[in-house]
Amino acid sequence: MRRGLSLWGLGILVLLSSGLFLTGADNATEDEKVLKQAGVATDGPSLLAYVKNQTLTETDTTRIKQLIKQLGDDDFEVREKASAQLAAIGAKAIPQLQQARGSSDIEVVRRAEACLARIEDGSSASVLAAVMRLLAVRKPAGTAELLLDYLPASESEEVKEAIQNALTQLALLDSKPAPALLAALTNENALRRRFAAVALVRGKAAEARPAVRKLLQDSDAHVRLEVALALVRAGEKDALPPLIALLDKLPATDIGDIEDVLYRLALEKAPSLVLANDAEGRRKYREAWDKWYKEEGDHLDLARLTAVPKLEGHTFVVLLDANKLVDLDAQKKPRWEIGGVMFPLDAQLLPGDRVLVAEHGASRVTERNLKGEVVWEKKVEQPLVAQRLLNGNTFIATPYQMLEVNKEGREVATFTPPGRGRVMKATRLPNGDIACITQLGGVRFSVIDRTGKELRGFAVNLFSSGGRIEILPNGNILIPEKENNRVVELNRQGKKVWEATVVEPINAIRLPDGHTLVTTFSQHRAVELDARGKEVWEYRTDTRVTRAWRH
Repeated sequence: MRRGLSLWGLGILVLLSSGLFLTGADNATEDEKVLKQAGVATDGPSLLAYVKNQTLTETDTTRIKQLIKQLGDDDFEVREKASAQLAAIGAKAIPQLQQARGSSDIEVVRRAEACLARIEDGSSASVLAAVMRLLAVRKPAGTAELLLDYLPASESEEVKEAIQNALTQLALLDSKPAPALLAALTNENALRRRFAAVALVRGKAAEARPAVRKLLQDSDAHVRLEVALALVRAGEKDALPPLIALLDKLPATDIGDIEDVLYRLALEKAPSLVLANDAEGRRKYREAWDKWYKEEGDHLDLARLTAVPKLEGHTFVVLLDANKLVDLDAQKKPRWEIGGVMFPLDAQLLPGDRVLVAEHGASRVTERNLKGEVVWEKKVEQPLVAQRLLNGNTFIATPYQMLEVNKEGREVATFTPPGRGRVMKATRLPNGDIACITQLGGVRFSVIDRTGKELRGFAVNLFSSGGRIEILPNGNILIPEKENNRVVELNRQGKKVWEATVVEPINAIRLPDGHTLVTTFSQHRAVELDARGKEVWEYRTDTRVTRAWRH
């Protein structure tokens, strides 16, 4: 199943892929440090040899299958030896170990999970991703072929993203489509077809477009999905009908990226019909979008999908104790203010000079004009988060539930927090998943799909509730560690990849230029940090500044 935050395909994805906005040389240096610590040589031939050693062969597949069978052997020593050998094999064993978790033998399941934990606790994914990124820089002969060979063995989204980016950089060879990628378009493995096609589109291999377009009719629905998304984001309007056709073919958990594209293009002309779970409802939903395309297709501007928002230098801040929202100009002078919002824990600027506010103290979410007049309201107990979605609905999180309501305020979806823990922060992602931080004993970050299934998660250090959590397009997250006086960026495995010292931070967002905007608990200010954590701007007042956004 296709999952992953790294494949949103927004225009700023390439800029954000490092999460740090460092130069190419800086990124290469960071990857070299990772590999040096892991004892991996960083010259081209050594990098190729490392990947080749990680690539799954038929012999490997047979051996892993036999070892997994031995996990259920009657002899304890045989079971122990098989467990140790599978853990030593590493990432290559992950796909079959994951399948083994469905075994009817409880001992096999237990040991398979233990092996997976031992493998995933290591740094293999981070090391492999660093290898892939350096290969894209070094470009030794045979890189594209080797990455395509390795691809089916990859279970890490971080590694897959690194492979996709590397193949994109290798898409052209002497200004022509790379032969290895062209050949992969007809490979029997769907993953190879998909990654090769997307790389050729993103890498601007124009001569390959006719061959890529053939995959819009591929037998694998996820190949059709990724190819259509890549072509649409590259400006090919004719790929929209195949994309719309997938709305009732794929599981509801897999169509979020389609909806994101369609709602960004349709804006106020989007169909009002809400996605239903039954087959008939899904069909009507797809037909509504078919009708929209027939009526609006000739007038669509696909450049909207990849445009990087232009910032005017204004800063929107929440003054918690003053029950006030203020918009500042580039000189930090108020452009407008809205008062009387009771203990606002989250806010969002909306089109048409409107503001959405989670009024925790008044147990309601309101939409207001710049005069402060309420034009829409939803009563809900102690809201922490209020987020207007592209489809016009509103995502709301309270300490004990997460829900989506339509324009009439009617609940159209509810989501149970992982483990039924207490919600601290949450965000509805463009692909329909939900990222949240919950407290149940410890504090945990999770990404769940529309069914409530946890897709990934790990423990975090967070001590303040309220507001959305900042998820970067590459899947990393920003965590304001108030008690540790720092903001950290964590990758998908929860490993720290960046940090900056700030006194008692309670919220942080990443700006398009790579800077980070942070608000503090006790210092009554918002501060902007550059990529290396140096302060380059601040706004200070006489009350707590708990949220800030640049626009």
